[in-house]
Amino acid sequence: MLTKYKNILTLPGALKFSSAGLIARFPISMYGLGSVLLVQARTGSYFKAGVISAAIAIAAAFGGPITSRFADRYGQSKVIPILLTIHVTSLLITVFLIVENFHFILILILAIITGASIPTIGPFIRARWKKATKNSQQQNTAFAMESVLDEVIFIFGPPFVTFLCVVIYDASGLLLAALLVFLGGIWLAGQTKTQPDIHKTGEHRGKPAILYPGMISLFFVYILLGAVFGAAEVIAVAFSREQNSPELAGALIAAWSFGSLIAGIAVGVIHFKNKLSHRFLITAFLFAISLIPLPFISTMPVLFITLLISGLAISPVLITGYTLIGQLVPQNRLTEGFAWANTGAGLGIALAAAISGWVLDNQGAQVAFWVVTIAGLLTFVITVATFKDLKLADSRTANS
Repeated sequence: MLTKYKNILTLPGALKFSSAGLIARFPISMYGLGSVLLVQARTGSYFKAGVISAAIAIAAAFGGPITSRFADRYGQSKVIPILLTIHVTSLLITVFLIVENFHFILILILAIITGASIPTIGPFIRARWKKATKNSQQQNTAFAMESVLDEVIFIFGPPFVTFLCVVIYDASGLLLAALLVFLGGIWLAGQTKTQPDIHKTGEHRGKPAILYPGMISLFFVYILLGAVFGAAEVIAVAFSREQNSPELAGALIAAWSFGSLIAGIAVGVIHFKNKLSHRFLITAFLFAISLIPLPFISTMPVLFITLLISGLAISPVLITGYTLIGQLVPQNRLTEGFAWANTGAGLGIALAAAISGWVLDNQGAQVAFWVVTIAGLLTFVITVATFKDLKLADSRTANS
């Protein structure tokens, strides 16, 4: 069953760049929850916590495509060290300002700088896989494996961050994030042989990746996918506190991620015969209906089981979405194309984190779960509404 994964990891440099990417993007499971736990502990407000978390996510969303375009043009090895210097410095200053109770606006400004300079490790790694793989089936397996690794991150990251912030020190989650992104990023930047080809300046003239047919449709879908994740992360913290079990907030997110991991492993070894667009439509539907029960749950065990089952729908929709992007944009826009998916997700995470934070402060966790459910249903609605655009990838998949 795992032979396909073993085969792609034997491709030249694959194990090395994938491992570096795993370390460097481990903090994606730490920024949101770590900032929520720190800001809420210091201010007592879920709204302020949601705003800071949203600021980081929105800034990352807008900065990602820009920095990814630079990476396509100048090479990851040149761009990553610059981003790391700005990002780690601003993150450490942000933590200091929160701990020392500086003015909220100043904290917000530094949070924006922190988010804008986050290296887009996921798109960097997927662009390397696009270069390394030899056919669409290998690419599907590689993207599935990266999604599985993302889920591994979200299985171990949130509980660990929760433990660090609740039991050890409320700023320790973000401090560890700074260390990991620096170490993994430097390791990845040094692997110049596997980075995507650097395209000549003239090749970068023309429209951005977002303007290629089908990309705007996917962009809006990813906004809603991000909204589900962003709201759920904030609500998990509040729900666990309401249940007098704040230390279990990370376990709730981990359960969701574990379900997604199992599904991701399966997707990577299945040889799909249906069209790519149809596969995305089906996975979006399953994702949407899996979120319907959440507002009706009032106990930790039931929520844990529901999130575990719902997680089975996450990886399939994300893997298929990234595969669509790989077919919709040209090679010299690939990293940028993947970054636009992250941008959409980042915007959704940010908006939903802020909205759910406001609902939590006024109505509580059970009502706030409606933000998650509605965003999930709208994901399917947008997919149906833009299905014609997504079908453009089918003919390109057949020719690859």
